[in-house]
Formats: sequence, C-alpha cells, structure tokens
Amino acid sequence: MSKISHVTVDIDGDPVTGFSKFKENEIEEAQEVDTMDGTDTVDVNPKYGFSLTYLPDSGADREWLGTKNATAVIQYTGGKKVTYTGCRLMKQTPNEQDGKTAKEYVLEFHASARKVS
Repeated sequence: MSKISHVTVDIDGDPVTGFSKFKENEIEEAQEVDTMDGTDTVDVNPKYGFSLTYLPDSGADREWLGTKNATAVIQYTGGKKVTYTGCRLMKQTPNEQDGKTAKEYVLEFHASARKVS
C-alpha cells in the first residue's frame, strides 16, 4: 500500500482526527500444529488491531478511556482505504511531559472486523 493520507476515528458519530502515526498489528490466519506424521497448518480466526499516536489540538484533548464500538478509517493516497469496525480501546499510553514536547498518546485498539476497499 502507499502512504497514509488521512486517519479518522468515529466515536458515536463524532469524527476525531489529529493522528501522527498508525501501525497495524500483525494478522495471523493460520498456525502450525504437530501431528502424528509431522506438522500441518490449521486456520484460525484472525485478530485485528492497530495503534495510533494522537496529538490533541490545543485545548481539544478528549477522554479516550471507555471507547467502544468505534470505527477507524485509514485513507491511503490513491484512493485505497482500510476500515476497522467494532473498535475497542485496549490501552492508552501518554508520553512524558517535559514542557518541550507536545502532549501525545499512543492508543491501542482491538477491532472486530477489517475491510479493504
């Protein structure tokens, strides 16, 4: 895929932007298992997730804890997009505040579904 042009997380109809980084978790679709004759593979239900770095605008900080059933749309240059639905916040990690760097959070999400269009 190409570069990301825009990221939006929709929480109860309220679109949130201001993300500086996006990282998709690995997606496992099969596992290796031992058999009497050696090894084989079995399908597993894929788990979807991603992390975002959120840079709140001045005075526009929001409460992320308790975020459930959100939708995240990752728009790539060239028109392709990835949509995550049923997103639930798993972890919020704030950065260190030293008076010089901007306030930001790393937000880790689990998603029920992932669609590429």
